[in-house]
Amino acid sequence: MKFTIGNTLNEGFGLLSRHFSTIFMVGLVTYGLPLIAGVVILLMTTGFNLADSPEVAAVTAGWWTGFGVYMVIAIVASLITFSMITEIVIRDKFEFGAAFGRALKNIIPLIIITLLYTLAMMLGMILLIIPGIIVMLMFYVTLTAYIAEPGLGIGGAFTRSRELTKGHRWAILAILLIVGIAIGVLGMIFNLPLAPIAGGTNTPVFVGLSTLVSVLTSIASLVFSIAIYTCLRRAKETHTPETVANVFS
Repeated sequence: MKFTIGNTLNEGFGLLSRHFSTIFMVGLVTYGLPLIAGVVILLMTTGFNLADSPEVAAVTAGWWTGFGVYMVIAIVASLITFSMITEIVIRDKFEFGAAFGRALKNIIPLIIITLLYTLAMMLGMILLIIPGIIVMLMFYVTLTAYIAEPGLGIGGAFTRSRELTKGHRWAILAILLIVGIAIGVLGMIFNLPLAPIAGGTNTPVFVGLSTLVSVLTSIASLVFSIAIYTCLRRAKETHTPETVANVFS
């Protein structure tokens, strides 16, 4: 199967339809609840809310501590969730406990990959915008490859991503733009009725509901990023979906 924008989008929607309940159950437990807890901590310790930026005078050591705790929770929860959703999509049989254990075991390498990827992309953006975009696309499936193909290692995952994305990077960019715009519009539509329901944009209820919407749209975005990886493997290796699933066997 050729790697095309249409095939990849169809794959993403197919994955969502086949694994909808499992994906969103896992996402809510491993990402939604920790993120909402992080927002509550942020609200309680700093008074921060998603509707307003803090005054300069209010940015104290305590504020940075609360925000730091929130960011750590968000990053760790997102990586654990990404690892588990990857397993849902690729493994023949998904077991929550086993997948969660593997995610925790791999959390340090996943954080290292995320940091290296971010630094490389930022360096490219500083030099010129285009190199930063190329780096982003070149190593876009590094995390997925590390999770889906045990034994690659960190360096091997970057190499694997570079090989898989070669020749398809601008198509990947188009897919990311389409999915990003669609999910952004969907998020806006869901957020519109929240303020009247929650009694305003500054209330804890609004912050919690808007965070939940963000979690759901983020989970959908993760599925499409995994779809890019599975379609790249099929295009490069002429594997069937069943063969791709055997990477965990």
